[in-house]
Amino acid sequence: MKHLIPLFALMLALALPAASRAQCRSFAKNKCMPAMAPYKFNETFNAAQLAPGEEAQVDLTFYSGQEYRLAICAHPILGQVNWQLRDASGNTLTESTGDAPLDHFDFKVATTQKLTVHIDVPASAKGGNGMLTVGCVAILVGYK
Repeated sequence: MKHLIPLFALMLALALPAASRAQCRSFAKNKCMPAMAPYKFNETFNAAQLAPGEEAQVDLTFYSGQEYRLAICAHPILGQVNWQLRDASGNTLTESTGDAPLDHFDFKVATTQKLTVHIDVPASAKGGNGMLTVGCVAILVGYK
């Protein structure tokens, strides 16, 4: 019996990331996908479990002549997350802040290029009981 407890603990530790990713995927599918209409989702799933004060970024490739919708969707427990879309030189193309929130951005690129989405969860995002919270932030890309 003593040998089963460490084995069970190891199995639980290995299963938690998969369960967390599945919950995040389910959240994105149910809560975020409606914002993609009338664009077609490109089936690339970019999401992370973030806590207040954390940042993340992802590089995405956009192809010339294509119309896109970039949607950023965060679990309500995190509140309003800030995000920026930057070009390869680091120039901000658009951004969403607490003062000017955006849940999506529609655009067309003239040349194929890699753009970076930078996400920042404000440090003040905490649950009502003062405990540190973690929530899903999804980045969805659609095209016409």
